[in-house]
Amino acid sequence: GVAVLYFAYRLIQFPIGIFSNAIAQAILPTFSTQVLEENHDNLKHTLSWGLRTVFFVLMPMTALFMVLAKPLVFTFFGGGRFDFNSGVLTSSALFYYSIGLFAYGGTKILQCCFFALKDTVTPTKIAGLALFLNVALNATLMFPLKIGGLALATSVSGVITFFILFFILSKRLGGFQEEKILFSFLRVCGATLGMAAVCFLVNRALNFYWALFCGGIAYIVLCFIFKVTELKELTDKILWQTYKI
Repeated sequence: GVAVLYFAYRLIQFPIGIFSNAIAQAILPTFSTQVLEENHDNLKHTLSWGLRTVFFVLMPMTALFMVLAKPLVFTFFGGGRFDFNSGVLTSSALFYYSIGLFAYGGTKILQCCFFALKDTVTPTKIAGLALFLNVALNATLMFPLKIGGLALATSVSGVITFFILFFILSKRLGGFQEEKILFSFLRVCGATLGMAAVCFLVNRALNFYWALFCGGIAYIVLCFIFKVTELKELTDKILWQTYKI
């Protein structure tokens, strides 16, 4: 059971480590500078951009992990002692872990803003609350859902942690473009749902690798259709950094 959760969580940590941790580390110095300004307009804009970018990257990863859980697990870990039953259990854990993926990444951005405001106490208290909540949910969900229940408990506590930090920070800063974040999130969700459908259908008709390729193309196309501005913003920043180097 522990090994199953470990393997599933390793896959979840991949996009978090590559994208959200990188964004959080890059954004913290900017937060620290902007928090010293007389008004916090620039800080709010940067916080909004950070959250929207994390959602833009992690939401499609959530869809991939949910729709293609089994082929992903068997591709990375299949073989040897990792038998079919182990793969099925790990796929179930991955499915439920992925529900909270956007919250894991978003929480890192919010925590960076708290740190820039020289407030380490609030994130620590909320983390303690999340720990107790996770234990309670584990005890509740492990019996009906078994291994999947433990993963779902982690996701639910992660989502609750994100929203608590979000509302506390919003109240402290007097808002930070929540409406813009919400509409961006909904557009990304629309593109993600379309991508998930493409991945599901292509995986059944062809194979896992074609599903990944077609899903990625579908997400980019749907982002243009749904007018997801984060695609252009992120691309422009990457090209600017590349040109700068």
